[in-house]
Amino acid sequence: MFTKPATSLLLATLALPFTSVLGSVIPAMSMDERWLARRALNVGQGTRYGGDCTEEDCWQGGACAFTDYTLPAGVDGSTCVSEDIWDSSAQCGGCISVTYKGKTITVMVTNKTGGGANHLDMTPDTWDKLTGNAPGSGPGGVDGIEWQFVPCPIPQSNPLQIHMHGGASQYWPAATVENARRRTTSLEFSDDQGSTWVSTTRDTNNFFKAPGTLSSSTAWVKVTSHTGTTVVVKDVDLSSGKVTKAGTNYA
Repeated sequence: MFTKPATSLLLATLALPFTSVLGSVIPAMSMDERWLARRALNVGQGTRYGGDCTEEDCWQGGACAFTDYTLPAGVDGSTCVSEDIWDSSAQCGGCISVTYKGKTITVMVTNKTGGGANHLDMTPDTWDKLTGNAPGSGPGGVDGIEWQFVPCPIPQSNPLQIHMHGGASQYWPAATVENARRRTTSLEFSDDQGSTWVSTTRDTNNFFKAPGTLSSSTAWVKVTSHTGTTVVVKDVDLSSGKVTKAGTNYA
C-alpha cells in the first residue's frame, strides 16, 4: 500500500537539484514534474540494434515516421521502445533519461521493438555511449538499466516542425510532429485561419490524419503536448513531404 510521505520529507526531496537525479542538464521542469519524474523511474533490460547502422540510418523511415530528420544537439542518441512503452506511437519523439552503472544519457524515442515492458533497444552509437561496449554488454544486452521520460533538451527558441507525410495533400492531410521538447498528444488542422479546427487521428506509425479534405493547399496546424501546452503553426504547406517550422516550441 502506498503511504504518503511526511510533509517535511516531501519538501526535502523536492528541494534536491533535478540534475542530481538525472545526471545531465535538461530543460527546466515544474516542481510537480520533478516529483512525478522521481516516482516514474523504470528498471529494465537494455539491448543494442543488430548490424552496424549509423545513428539516423537505424531508424529513418521507421515506426515513428521520422524521415530526413537529424537528432537535435543535446540529445545523445535514440532508442526503440517496447510495445508497452510505445502505446500506439504516443511516445514518439519523447526523450528518455537512461542510466547504466552511473552513466546517464538522454535519448529520443524513434522506433519500436519487442521485449519486456521496460525494454529499450538502442542504436549502436547510443549503446556505446551508455555502456562503452564493456565486456559482457556487446550486442546482447544488460539488465538493470534505469530510465524515465524527461523533456527533450531543446530550447524553446529552437522550433518544432510539421512534416507532411509522403503522399499527403489538402485531399489527404497527414502530418508528423518533429523536434518537439515534449511529447505530442494531438494535432488539428484549420483552413480558415484558426476560426475552426479539424481534429485528427494518430496512426500507429505516428502521423496524424484528418478525416476529410481541406479547402486550400496550406493550413494552420495546432499541436498540443502531453502537458497541455500548445503551438500554432501558420501557413503549413500541405504538399507531400514538406516541412514547415513553427515560430517556437512547447513551453
